[in-house]
Amino acid sequence: MRLVLYFSIAFLVTSSAFAQGDSLGYNEFLTRVISEHPLVKQAKLVRNIADAQVQSARGAFDPRFVVAYKEKEFKGTEYYDLLDAQLQVPMWYGLKLKGGFAQNQGTYLNPQNQLPEAGLFQAGMILSLGEGLWINSRMAGLRKAQAYREQSRAQQKLMVNNVLLEASFAYFEWLEAYQKLQIFTAILENANERYSGIKRGAQTGELAGIDTLEARLNLQKRRLKANQAQVELNKAKLVLSTYLWSQDQPLLLQEQVWPVGFDAIFSSLISEIPEENLETHPQLQYYRQKIEALEIEKRYRFNKLLPKIDLEYNFLSQEPDNFETFNSKAYKAGLKFSMPLFLRKERGDLKIAEYELQDARLELSLKDTQLQAKINALQQQLQGFLVQIEMTEQLVADSRTLLDGEVRKFNFGESSIFLINTRETKLIEAKLEQLDLQIKILKIQAEYLQALGSHAGQ
Repeated sequence: MRLVLYFSIAFLVTSSAFAQGDSLGYNEFLTRVISEHPLVKQAKLVRNIADAQVQSARGAFDPRFVVAYKEKEFKGTEYYDLLDAQLQVPMWYGLKLKGGFAQNQGTYLNPQNQLPEAGLFQAGMILSLGEGLWINSRMAGLRKAQAYREQSRAQQKLMVNNVLLEASFAYFEWLEAYQKLQIFTAILENANERYSGIKRGAQTGELAGIDTLEARLNLQKRRLKANQAQVELNKAKLVLSTYLWSQDQPLLLQEQVWPVGFDAIFSSLISEIPEENLETHPQLQYYRQKIEALEIEKRYRFNKLLPKIDLEYNFLSQEPDNFETFNSKAYKAGLKFSMPLFLRKERGDLKIAEYELQDARLELSLKDTQLQAKINALQQQLQGFLVQIEMTEQLVADSRTLLDGEVRKFNFGESSIFLINTRETKLIEAKLEQLDLQIKILKIQAEYLQALGSHAGQ
C-alpha cells in the first residue's frame, strides 16, 4: 500500500509551456519595444531635431535678395528717388559674391549717387581679409551643428540602449516570477498527491494519523508559496506591460502568454556580443563630438581677435548682356577696417572656450576609464556566475537524488513524512538558487552588451 504514496518530483524551471496560448520571445519583445515604445520614439526626435538644426545652419549660406528704396518729395519737387537691389551669395570662408542693379534720380540728388538714366548694373564680391577669412559665424555654426548632429546620434543610441536594458530587466524578472510559479505549482501538485495517499493510508490503519497532519501542514505551506508566486507573477506582468505599446496605445500582457526559457535567451545574448571597440562606443562618441564642437568654437573665438578688414570690389556696367563691359575701367571699390582697442570681450570669450574644451577632454578621459572598468568588472562577474551555475546544477541533481532516496525509504517504512518534506524543501531551495543565478547571468549579459554600446534586438 505504501507504493500508492510514491509521487513525481519533476520540476519545471528552465522552460515550460501552457496547454493554450503562446510564448513571447525575448528578441520579439525587444523588437516591439524598439518599434513602438514612446521613449524610443522620443530618442528618434532628438536626431530629427539635430537634422533640423543642420538645415537651419545651412541657411546662413542661402542667397539673399536685398532691396533698398528711398524717395523724398516736398512741395511738388522730387528731391530724390533711390533704388538699390542686390543678390548676395555667402560663400565658404570669408567670401561673399554679390550682384545688383541701382537706379537713382531726383532734383537734389547727391552727386555721388548720379547714375545713368537707365540705371547701372554691378557684379562683385566682399572678401574678409582678417576676422572671418578662415572661419566665420556661418562656417562655425554649420560645423558645430554637424558635430551636434553626430552627438545626437550617439545620444539617441544611448537612450535606446537604456530603454532596452530596462525592458530586458523587466522581461527577466517576468521570467523569474513565471518559473517560480512553475516550481511551486509542481510542488503543490506533489504535496496534494502525497496528502491524498497518506490520508488513504491512515484510513486503512497502515499509517499513523500524525502523518496526515504533517502532510496537510506541508500542503498548506505549498499553497501559500504558490499563491505568493502568482502575486509576484501578476506584478511582473504589469511592469512588463509598460514596455508594450501599439500605435501609441499601451498593451496589457494576456494571461495565456509566457516567456521563453533561460537557454534560449542566454544563447541569444551570447550571439549578440560584439567585439570590444571603444572607438565606436556611443557614450564616448557623444563626448568626442562635444569636443569637436568646442574646438570649432575655440577657433572661431581665436579668429575674433583679428582685426576686421573687409575688401569690396564691384564691376560696373550699363549693358549686363555684354560680359565684356564688366572690366577694370568701371568699378566701385572700398575698404573697411575696425578693431577693438582692448579686446577684453574677445579674450574673455576665448578663455571660456578653452576652459570648456579642457573640461570636456577631462570628462571624456574619465568616461573612458569608467567604461573600461565597468566592462572588465562585468566580464569577471559573468565568469564567476557561470562557474556558480555549474555548482547549482550539481546541487539540484544531488538534492533530487536525496529526495528520491528518501521516498524509496519511506515506501519501505524506513523514513518519515517529515524527512521527505525536509528533502523536498532543500530541493526547492536549490532550484530557486539556480533560478536566481540564471536571472543574474541574463542581467549581467544584457548590461555587458549595453556597456559595449550595443544591445540584443538591435
